[in-house]
Amino acid sequence: MTEKCIDTTAFGLFFVALVSLPIALVSILGYADIDYGILAEDLGSFLMVSSVFILIAAIGAYKSNSNFGCTVFGLVAAGVFFAGWAGGSLYTNLALAIIYLAALAWSYMAKNTPVLTTILFTTALIFLFGGVSVAEDEGIWLLLKGIAALANFALALYLAFILVKEECEDCERSEQV
Repeated sequence: MTEKCIDTTAFGLFFVALVSLPIALVSILGYADIDYGILAEDLGSFLMVSSVFILIAAIGAYKSNSNFGCTVFGLVAAGVFFAGWAGGSLYTNLALAIIYLAALAWSYMAKNTPVLTTILFTTALIFLFGGVSVAEDEGIWLLLKGIAALANFALALYLAFILVKEECEDCERSEQV
């Protein structure tokens, strides 16, 4: 067993996946007019608590001198907290979507992994579709938000596991030396 801490990016991605799945479920089932006991109101508190852990990932990235990680996880923490607290208006959700698209451009220019860049795209779509669904009385926009959140869940979880796997392999190599 190693005493090395988990990579802050993996830590943050696990929480991004954690919040994306219930958003996807509430959105997709809400579109289908099925609740299965899933209440959108319960989601708000969950998102606000989870945003604290995403903020911890931002602070960890800051301490690791990762400007990109600190900025993006800080933006995600703010967006997740806002989604939990206020639910969202069209204009705030659009502003968040635009800033995530700007982060996507930064990610591309920084030559980050395509999976990470795609996660920023799906995050932007969640807020874009969420804002439009509020303005347009949900409909198909709620389903699109759910699909984007489901993709975000899968991509974030995939990348988090890849990072943890690499970290574990590095630990095994260092223990063998």
